[in-house]
Amino acid sequence: MPKSVFRAAVVQTLAKLGDFDHNITLMTTYVAEAVRQGAELVVLPECMDTGYLFDSPEHCAELAEQIPGGPFVTAMAGLCKKHGIYIASGITEKDGDKIFNTGLMLDRDGQVAVHYHKQFLATHDQNWFAFGERGCPVVDTDLGRIGLLICFDGRIPEIARSLALQGAEVIVDMANFFAMDQADMWGPARAFENGIWLVAATKAGYERSIYYPGGSMIADPEGRVVTSIPYDTHGVAVADIDLAAARHKRVYGANNKISDRRPDAYGILKTPYDETPVAKVVWEPIVPAEATSKVAAVQSHVADLLPGPETTGADDVFDMLDHTAKLGVKVLCLPEYAFSPAWVPDAAGAAELAKAHPSHVARAAGIAARYGCVIAVPGVLKDNGRLFPATTLVGPDGVIGSYRKVHLTAEEEKWASAGADFPVFETPFGRVGIMMGYDGLFPEASRCLGVAAADIVLWPAALRTPQEREWLTVPRAADNRVALVLANRLDCPYPGGSLAVPPNGFPHWDINVVAPKSLKMGAVMPMFVDLAVCRQKQMIPKVDMFANRLTATYGPLVEALAVADVAE
Repeated sequence: MPKSVFRAAVVQTLAKLGDFDHNITLMTTYVAEAVRQGAELVVLPECMDTGYLFDSPEHCAELAEQIPGGPFVTAMAGLCKKHGIYIASGITEKDGDKIFNTGLMLDRDGQVAVHYHKQFLATHDQNWFAFGERGCPVVDTDLGRIGLLICFDGRIPEIARSLALQGAEVIVDMANFFAMDQADMWGPARAFENGIWLVAATKAGYERSIYYPGGSMIADPEGRVVTSIPYDTHGVAVADIDLAAARHKRVYGANNKISDRRPDAYGILKTPYDETPVAKVVWEPIVPAEATSKVAAVQSHVADLLPGPETTGADDVFDMLDHTAKLGVKVLCLPEYAFSPAWVPDAAGAAELAKAHPSHVARAAGIAARYGCVIAVPGVLKDNGRLFPATTLVGPDGVIGSYRKVHLTAEEEKWASAGADFPVFETPFGRVGIMMGYDGLFPEASRCLGVAAADIVLWPAALRTPQEREWLTVPRAADNRVALVLANRLDCPYPGGSLAVPPNGFPHWDINVVAPKSLKMGAVMPMFVDLAVCRQKQMIPKVDMFANRLTATYGPLVEALAVADVAE
């Protein structure tokens, strides 16, 4: 049986290019310090044996070591046996005629516990490394169930998700972070959305043309950073890993981050890239002068906030839509259940919303026709006697289509039926996808829309946790290179803060700095959208957020889990 609690350590240092003796000395020193502090798992950065910025593919091949037998791995094994601990490190590995950016975790006896190849290769990686061929392995240990990933792998949500769906309680990340947002946003986001511990070690300092700021940290299953190493410093940080926290997948009180998934709706995530809609639109020509518009979150909804003038009715909501469209916004999004006075309606309230939805759609369509815009109208649809939380998209010519919410909360399950897919709608201002409320917690939702070639993703919401806004909005946009519009209610557990996020994210990782939270009813959060930016899916040169996915390794995403496999 694994321990219920153990201590993990992350090491932040800088390998010396091509100097095994130096790098082994660093490892030996830092492992000894981690053991002194009680660590049973020590994590080192990416390519710790050789360094990272080689002269050429030939130089990389000359330095790469075989597993087992290489000098660094042999020293690693000796330290594991000496201290009776697990060590994980990034390795430059030679396997036949291929070189891999490898993650290796050795057990207490110095034997290979997990052997992983980096899948999502950065521009530098592609100069000398082959794409990973070992899938997403997870292993049972006396420290719990552990999976590995390496640096940029954390920018592809499918990789961490595949590890979590195989029962990983701890994900070890061996990294060379180039930017602070990788640690300060994407690390917590991956931990929170999967309900796992993330133990991430990275470098600090300069290696030729790259500056590594640092960012080594351990995040808990709620995404909270429980320990970290200051930027631009070398050292060790430790934290106690409580495995029970990773088995607790509850969210919103009565919902579950894993069992509430809808694998039946995610089939497009396994589709080979060349067969996906996104593979086609990246090659479609656009006219730059016709490919720009403004989008906006309109933070307005029916609410009895206070007696008197603070009450907001349906007429007030439509007035705000009219004012926003009048000023030239072309894609408008309201919060979830915008015409309900309750942030989550009961059965009776849902039935009333369903009756009123056609008239709400008609009024919005009148505004859309008047100003030549597109409006997302959240509400409830009634179809064959069943009620569906839904958002209807209307344009200058009327109804464009409706999205039916795929992931339902415990409150909605009492009266609602769920949708089964993530459609993307053609509009005069780009391809628009929609996710509603709870959908946003599931990376598969925005990912399905991205693969389906959405340019703009609208997220009408009633947020319940700060993590949704602070850690998920930017990754949902930047992971998919889409413009994301979050429209949030003011009466929900985590109110306000509606915003629009560019497809390449913000220049600063702290969303509260670049997009301060507004709690004003009727606030409008606009953004200029250039479809050329939305359809260019490379994060950096040669790093395409869709073409570089290894879909053959994503089997767990579309497989139904047995009840016994679902943690509470």
